[in-house]
Amino acid sequence: MQIQLDHVFYSYGKQRRNKPLPEPLVLADLELMVERGEMLAVAGKSGSGKSTFLQLIKGFLAPSKGSLLLDGTDPRLNRKSERFDRVGFIFQYPEHQLFSTTVFDDIAFGLRSAKLSPEVVEARVHQAMQAVGLDYEQFKDRSPFELSGGEKRRVAIAGVVVLEPEVMILDEPTAGLDLQSRTALFELLHAMNREQGITVIWVSHQLEEILAHANRMIALQAGRFIADGPPSILLSDPRLLDAFGWEEPPALVVTRLLREYGIVREDRPLTSEEAAEAIIRYRQAKPLTEASR
Repeated sequence: MQIQLDHVFYSYGKQRRNKPLPEPLVLADLELMVERGEMLAVAGKSGSGKSTFLQLIKGFLAPSKGSLLLDGTDPRLNRKSERFDRVGFIFQYPEHQLFSTTVFDDIAFGLRSAKLSPEVVEARVHQAMQAVGLDYEQFKDRSPFELSGGEKRRVAIAGVVVLEPEVMILDEPTAGLDLQSRTALFELLHAMNREQGITVIWVSHQLEEILAHANRMIALQAGRFIADGPPSILLSDPRLLDAFGWEEPPALVVTRLLREYGIVREDRPLTSEEAAEAIIRYRQAKPLTEASR
């Protein structure tokens, strides 16, 4: 699915005919094109309009001015767009939204609302649980409230995956998760993106996370896009770092130093493990002299 924002404005105030949009503007003059299969991270300070932007794409909110098109069509004018199935939305701390007595019932809720047959519901729940790494027989009859934080988040994601969305939107998906759960979550998102072509759009305050997992980043400030591009370029731009009070991610600093010393040639940021291996290989190939030691 292609997503296009064309001069989109949003204000929570009620607009009157032939009158300017009421202040304050939460989002102002947004222009954006998101192609199918992107891994897009949205960054910005609290109050910059990130969550409102996500809710516009999902359809919880409508632009006060301008247009938002899905595959070239305004979903408000096309009742058959099935937008709520095509665009999945995972709220921050989605485990707080779990409500059913079993994992199966929680995941199946959207399908049952569509009045599908029990056989189809069971098959698609089984498939969704497999997609998020939850063993069907082990988890289907368990209470979602007895699971770990990472498992609860997987159940919540499965409840969206089961609807077979083309776009997955997540509002700070790793908030409150430990390192193991964060790693597992992004392995899942990358697999969905790679194998099913699902577009992943998520909000994050973690620059290292954006650098490691996004192929594109947009930055919001006071409701406007002020940057759009590859994270490795944007997060090494002093002007953008100063604008947000950010520090350049260590992975970019280390990679740049290793490149300057001729230890690596890669343009992409290296992980800490890759940087360590590169240094070891370099030292093995060019042993340090006594003087340099």
